[in-house]
Amino acid sequence: GWKTSWLDNRLVFNGAGFRQIWDDFQFPVLGQNGLTEIRNANQARIQGLEMDLSWAATYNLKLSAGLGVYDAELTENYCGAVDANGKPITACDPVDLQAPKGTRLPITPDYKGNVTARYTFDIGSYEAYWQGSVVAEGRRTSDLRTVERDILGDVPGYTMTDTGFGIRKNGWSVDVYIHNLFDDNPQYARFTQCAEAVCGGDVYTVSAQPRTFGIKFSQDF
Repeated sequence: GWKTSWLDNRLVFNGAGFRQIWDDFQFPVLGQNGLTEIRNANQARIQGLEMDLSWAATYNLKLSAGLGVYDAELTENYCGAVDANGKPITACDPVDLQAPKGTRLPITPDYKGNVTARYTFDIGSYEAYWQGSVVAEGRRTSDLRTVERDILGDVPGYTMTDTGFGIRKNGWSVDVYIHNLFDDNPQYARFTQCAEAVCGGDVYTVSAQPRTFGIKFSQDF
């Protein structure tokens, strides 16, 4: 990894690359009885790069950003069974193979990132600011097992924007904000009420809150 500062510390750029070998990988599934079960796979590998940047562009304007890029996959077959010692079985007949070596790990995006701009200024004797932020996340798979993943479908990537304005004086502040400015419909997860093979005709999604306007008043004592 690295930690750096530039332009008399007005620009800070940090990051790290990593590679993780994950023995006895565990993941949750929805069982036949509708309750979550924890299953054991053998081994997985996650590697990626994460970076963040903060830049005081001017006295009033500060920009920040973050980016993560990920490659996460099984490194052994998943057959859905364990041996007498509790170790996951990795050699099985193709009809029993639930996820082959190289299958992408669930709920792990290709990338995720964010950008924020914050501008501070004075309005008479009041301190004020304007802020805007954009968050993005790539496509994710919904399940490790290939059959169940095909039933649920992938969780698509999304981009969402928030903005806000506020003023402050003598310990009190008023903030006006808009979450999900463009009223997008990003999905965070996909699931069924029972095992996918039974309830796969009714797939539910967990989505972001629609465009939301709000006002917040704060007082410091």
